[in-house]
Amino acid sequence: MKKIYLLICCLSTFITYAQNTQADSLLLDLENTPQQTKLLPDKMLLSQRLFWGEKGIYRSIGIAPKLTTANREKELKIRRNMFKVHQAMGFLTAAGMIAQGLLGARLYNPDTYSDKLRSAHKATGLGVQIGYATTALMAFTAPPALVNRKGISNIKVHRYLSYIHLTGMITTSVLGPKIKKDYTLKPYHRAAAYTSFATYLGSMVVLKFEF
Repeated sequence: MKKIYLLICCLSTFITYAQNTQADSLLLDLENTPQQTKLLPDKMLLSQRLFWGEKGIYRSIGIAPKLTTANREKELKIRRNMFKVHQAMGFLTAAGMIAQGLLGARLYNPDTYSDKLRSAHKATGLGVQIGYATTALMAFTAPPALVNRKGISNIKVHRYLSYIHLTGMITTSVLGPKIKKDYTLKPYHRAAAYTSFATYLGSMVVLKFEF
């Protein structure tokens, strides 16, 4: 147990560092972006365009005011706060994934399996799903930056990896309840879970490197 606790502490420390690196990089839009005539970038995520675009939902219903320099500064502050929540929830979700993985490994072992352990694994899984959804929501619905930089970057790789672990999370959630009726799904469920965690952790690690 001491080794497991030490592993969690080491991973938690590294993830915190990676998340802080992410926040520093993302928040440069507020601090280092020169004055521009364009208030919205040419390229945005579909979700950002849907909510924060010039004719987005938030502007149509009055949540977001019309586009002006002053209002965009306020939106960038909202972006900063949303990414702080993204950072905190990302850390908690990663810790939950580790705990769920440890519980899942014991469930696969006939000598340690129990209904109590299964309930704990299920409850942890629900917490991970809520944390993951919140983390993703903060990232995909935040106001857009002033500029989307061209070319490959660690932020873009981080985003591409998010598409993989999102698919893995959905697959894991779909297969999990079905295992009780069909045990042949266990290897696929485990593979999806490991892939989700590996790419989730990888998306954090890549933020350490600037390119």
